[in-house]
Amino acid sequence: MSISSSKTLSPAELAKLEHAFASDPSSAAYKPLAEAYLSMGRFMEAMVVCKKGVKAHPNAADPRLLLARVYAEQGKDKKALEEALGALQVQPEDKAALRMAGALQLKTGEAEPGKANLLKAYTADPGDPDTVTLLQQHKIEPPRPAAPAPVAAPAAPAAPATPGPSATQQSAAALSSVAATAGTEAPAAKPAATQAAKPAPTARAEAPAPRPAPQPRRPQVVVEEVDEDEDDEPVSRRPPSSGSKGSKMVTLGLLVAIPLFAIGYGWYSANARTKSRELKKSLDAASELLKRDSFDSYKKAVEAADQALEVDSDSSLAHGYLAYAWAIRWGEHGGGDDARRQAEEHLAVGKKGGDLSSHLIASEALIQTYGGKGKDALGQLEEKVKELDAQGRSSSLLYLTLGLIQMNAGDLERGRDSLDRAQVLSPDDPRTYASLGAVYRRLGQDAAAWRNYDSALRYAKDHPESLLGRSLLMLEQDSPNFELAHTMLKKLLESDPPPSPRQLAAAHLARSLLISRVSTAMVDLKPDMQQKLAEATAVPQDKDKARSEMLKSEETGFSLDKQNPELHLIKGRRLLAEGNYDAAAEEIRKAIRMDASRAQFYVELAKSLMGKQGGEKDAAEALQTALKTMGDSPKLVVMLGNAYRRQGKLDEALAQYQRAVKDPKAKNPEARLAMGAIYRERSKWDLAQEQLEKASQEFLGQSDRAAIALTELGRVYQSKGDTAKADETYQRALNADEAYSPAYYFYATLLSKDSKQGAKAKMLAQEYLKRDPSGEHASAARSLAGG
Repeated sequence: MSISSSKTLSPAELAKLEHAFASDPSSAAYKPLAEAYLSMGRFMEAMVVCKKGVKAHPNAADPRLLLARVYAEQGKDKKALEEALGALQVQPEDKAALRMAGALQLKTGEAEPGKANLLKAYTADPGDPDTVTLLQQHKIEPPRPAAPAPVAAPAAPAAPATPGPSATQQSAAALSSVAATAGTEAPAAKPAATQAAKPAPTARAEAPAPRPAPQPRRPQVVVEEVDEDEDDEPVSRRPPSSGSKGSKMVTLGLLVAIPLFAIGYGWYSANARTKSRELKKSLDAASELLKRDSFDSYKKAVEAADQALEVDSDSSLAHGYLAYAWAIRWGEHGGGDDARRQAEEHLAVGKKGGDLSSHLIASEALIQTYGGKGKDALGQLEEKVKELDAQGRSSSLLYLTLGLIQMNAGDLERGRDSLDRAQVLSPDDPRTYASLGAVYRRLGQDAAAWRNYDSALRYAKDHPESLLGRSLLMLEQDSPNFELAHTMLKKLLESDPPPSPRQLAAAHLARSLLISRVSTAMVDLKPDMQQKLAEATAVPQDKDKARSEMLKSEETGFSLDKQNPELHLIKGRRLLAEGNYDAAAEEIRKAIRMDASRAQFYVELAKSLMGKQGGEKDAAEALQTALKTMGDSPKLVVMLGNAYRRQGKLDEALAQYQRAVKDPKAKNPEARLAMGAIYRERSKWDLAQEQLEKASQEFLGQSDRAAIALTELGRVYQSKGDTAKADETYQRALNADEAYSPAYYFYATLLSKDSKQGAKAKMLAQEYLKRDPSGEHASAARSLAGG
């Protein structure tokens, strides 16, 4: 049922649907109620009802498709696509899910997956008018029905009898058959006796002569055996003899040579085909293993690529796979100098082979990055990616590598865009999803990070990096699900085959962070709840025992991998959570001393310094030093602006935010949001409006941040006296993220000026207090709420 054709319900009809749903939320009553809300534009209520439908019917596609429609109606295409794909996971052959997923994928730029899903929908029901319309709209040709089998031609009349072939002709026919099977040329020379034996004229008249096969080059060893036979002397040096005797000698020689050639050539061709199959098999195995993105799969990929080199030592593809696998084992799994040497050696050999494969290009960029030359790697890789795009040869692997390097340099927005492009080009790559999880985690978009880690785990069961990423993400929440974090870490620590020593070390540090967080949480719990939490997480209730286990986990982690700066970062986060700001800053400084090229380390250092009273100045100094070392990292520049803003140095802060957006092609909504807020505070309405409008547009797919920008923009319109625009903008903020509580408060302040809107203003103020009872605006909200 399309929304446009939905019948407008009377209040009584709507109440009846609401009552039916309230009476039994697990029934199918969610569907008509959600459709009714959707037809009325009441998106928030429709979304709530749909989500309850999804929960009540987890194995049905309908509630997810309806939720996808709710998001699509609001222009939230990415969220709509996520739900449509979720519907396909539970019902892969559902034509409505295929159709909606395909349409949304085409709309969001995922051309190939979108086309494939629409064609699947058509195959499921070729007569469905909605699918046919979409195919026509996107100019996609539906699959044509198979052509009927050709009618057999009548048998040709028998040809008149011709003389049977001579023994020489039989040998030549056998040779021709072997050459045709091998797909290579037959020898060019024809013996005189063979030329003399021609088909009868009547045979030529009744059937056209077969098209001659191309003349292949025979193997050199066979040529030498035939052309330089030591038993055959040149004719001019032979003793005089009768012509018939000479002819018989030639014929006899050919009778011996041609079968020998056929046997030799057949052996050569069969051997070549066998080697080709072995090479392809090894290369295919290596490629598939690389995609699994685990320590064990990289080891096996190396073995498979080594086997390929045993077949063809010059295979640039095999050298590319080996360079890539060894580069990751060195830079991401702590493989040491041997792994680095192997990566560099295979890269050098592979580059001599001529055309560079995407794995060779990616491995070169990774080797440079892990060797501390990330800026050089970034510039060279960006140029290569542009060049390949212009040729229509976009590579998911290179976009993935580019995104990782951009993220490492602190350019999170561009890193996310590159990784999104990699995901579109290769929608089943767990490494891409895990990397998207990492970039969204650094952007502070926890829900998006979790979804991407979850996708990686769907494509690669127990994907180590995603288990670790989800565990750390969970432990960064204000109210973590400790039991879930424990389960994931336990799975990682006990997995067989085990993850890399580096991943194991990080898991032990994460376990230390878990023990610290659980111990802190137990303080506010009753004894029985403490016991339940202790049992669910294997953390001792006794504080001293818990601390002993925590320190033991950290010691184990550092003993497994002494060269991993990430371990100091995790320990720094634990100390930060415990309020030990100085010790946290010192741990993160250790990470920086080990690897000064990681922008994220400086961000974390600035956070720890700004966490304590008066730490903003130290944070600003640390960020300035980082920027001198690394160049203009957008994330660091915004952090420096924030440090100045915290100190009340608004002009210096504005200068940094402007620096962050000086590149017209760059997207930096955080900088624009901060600038807009400062301009609003200074009553520079037009400047504030310009920056906040851009920020709200650039926060594409980031509903929580978009809600903040739109709320600030609504305040600008409210201050300018444009009530209509302010009202519209506050509504947009709530549609973007209904959980952002300040939007309710400021919307209430706007409506409270209109006596006709008093009831709605009161309701909004009450909603603010419900969501944030002790928030910044709680006192004023109570006045608006009437108590």
